[in-house]
Amino acid sequence: FEPQDHPNDFQYPGGPPVPPYDAAGWTLAYQMGFQFDRILEGFDGPFERNPLGKLITLKGKITGPASPKGFMLNARSNNSFKAVNQLLKDGIPVYRITNEIPGMDYSVGSFYIPAGAKTKSIVEKLANETGVEVQSLSKPPTALQKISPAKIALWDTYGGSMPSGWIRWIMEQFNYSIDVIYPRDIDTGNLKSKYDVIVFVGGSIPAVSTSASQNANRFQGMPNAETIPEEYRYRLGRLTVQRSVPELKKFLEQGGKVVTIGSATNLAYHLKLPVSNALVEIENGIEKNLTREKYYVPGSILSVNVDNRDPALWGMKPKTDVYFDASPVFNIAPAALSSGEIKPLAWFDDTKPLRSGWAWGQSYLSDKVTAFVAKVGEGKLYAFGPEITFRGQAHGTFKMLFNQLYK
Repeated sequence: FEPQDHPNDFQYPGGPPVPPYDAAGWTLAYQMGFQFDRILEGFDGPFERNPLGKLITLKGKITGPASPKGFMLNARSNNSFKAVNQLLKDGIPVYRITNEIPGMDYSVGSFYIPAGAKTKSIVEKLANETGVEVQSLSKPPTALQKISPAKIALWDTYGGSMPSGWIRWIMEQFNYSIDVIYPRDIDTGNLKSKYDVIVFVGGSIPAVSTSASQNANRFQGMPNAETIPEEYRYRLGRLTVQRSVPELKKFLEQGGKVVTIGSATNLAYHLKLPVSNALVEIENGIEKNLTREKYYVPGSILSVNVDNRDPALWGMKPKTDVYFDASPVFNIAPAALSSGEIKPLAWFDDTKPLRSGWAWGQSYLSDKVTAFVAKVGEGKLYAFGPEITFRGQAHGTFKMLFNQLYK
């Protein structure tokens, strides 16, 4: 529950930092986005002891008029997305509320389900299964946007990517249907006819480099196709600048959505968007990355401001904790901001964003952008620098992914 305060640990005074064994700051309460109180004195109340070893299940409920016109689920709850995905699979129409409802503590982007012959019983069942609280309404909201399931693809690689595997597990838990795809699927092209959204995690998109030999070296580690069973050979290969990036650009221009997390945000550079690495300095007229002696943030939890009025972040708090592990940080060209070509989604607004862990030189983050959405043709590229799904436990930032997974 409580934050970790990692010491400033260096090999010698003024020298490079000593990397921690694993994460410097974990603090699940922060990652999961819930509030807590530290109580040091005894207290009593109307409590019921839970049986040892039995999982606690919370049952939801429906409040409001008994004969409603429809039902509302709060977008602040991750499990609302789980319930909505099941409703969509059952063929029930679902809408998102695009403005605030006076007198109700519901986030913009909350879900509305019109009442129907079978709707109430299905909603009651889902409330009991997911623990969500449902508000019945005597009249429908005035500003609604209908949604439908998107055709979702998730990148993976031969041998398995751990971040991709965690997202696949999250998708299963929250009732999303996805296809796992591999580099050859992308290089084959014709992506827009198959998918609406493609998700990429760290390790998928190559770093920006003009060295052909370096790009070729990315294929090291792949086994010879003749040494593995034939049914797995289609998973071999890596994404490349020469073949994969043009197909992803075509997918975006035709109206697709691409969600990139962590180092996968390299795609923005390959697309030559007007963004740049914010963690650099000019030395003797040459731009160089900040050295570790000046800036170092191993796995820690930082606080960011988010634009929760944007549909990409509906249901989020305006100040949100993110899991950050030497994550990408960006500068955006002023012209791109003023034209709306690129819109910041999350940024640092002070010089001390550290919440838990270790952040040496964190003042370099002040006023920098760590997540944005960019228009590319008819489509959109979402770039999330922090690890918003890290190890399946960063529940407080799951909605940064979930909101992009509908049509």
